[in-house]
Amino acid sequence: MEFNDIHIGMKCGSKKGSGTVTWIDGSTRTIYMANIDDNNSFEVNFDEIIEDPQAHNREDTYY
Repeated sequence: MEFNDIHIGMKCGSKKGSGTVTWIDGSTRTIYMANIDDNNSFEVNFDEIIEDPQAHNREDTYY
């Protein structure tokens, strides 16, 4: 995944947890997310994003 692929509203998994992207800071490559479980905000560096497309939701079904 490239940094330009990230967009607001996207669900992402990270080393700090899963969340929905709420803001992107291109100058520092920091992504601000709201936690899926409790809506608390947290920030992660782009390098901390997990590329597994099914890692962000516990409700996802693996086939």
